[in-house]
Amino acid sequence: GEPQRLSALIQGQGTCLPASEAGGTRTAEPADSIEPEDIPLESTEMTQDQMLNYQLMFPIGQDKSIPWNAITAYENAKAKRISELKKWKEQGPCQKELYRALYKLAKAQQRSGGDIYQFYLPNCNKNGFYHSKQCETSLDGESAECWCVYPKNGIKIPGSPEVKGDPNCQQYLSSQE
Repeated sequence: GEPQRLSALIQGQGTCLPASEAGGTRTAEPADSIEPEDIPLESTEMTQDQMLNYQLMFPIGQDKSIPWNAITAYENAKAKRISELKKWKEQGPCQKELYRALYKLAKAQQRSGGDIYQFYLPNCNKNGFYHSKQCETSLDGESAECWCVYPKNGIKIPGSPEVKGDPNCQQYLSSQE
């Protein structure tokens, strides 16, 4: 495996492993990040970043002083933002949590200078819901804590253990039916 797995993951070069080979403890989540779901879909205000990139919204050679060009560029940026928010709302709950976790992990890594060794990334199925077995991730060689969750919402199954290794989630799912 990659010696600096967190860096590889953040740079889009991470590799998938079976849950039994991954490990960790959650990091504190930064409270100052804005999630796509926190922004009202109806909002038409441009963010500061969008305003800073105002010049880049225009095709090369287009006059920025002509009001129609400015309106068109603004409407295009607004339409793109609304499209992204709609896609976000269509994701499954685990997929949304995974994107939020990766975003927060990247922010935390920037603040700490890359000294993050334990964190939690949701284990999602291909439909965007949770696998019943969830485990923390550890980059420092520590064993991972694992627990069982309900696949639809990711909530820990009452009475299921939190153990290092396989908590045998299938038996807890069967007993809940």
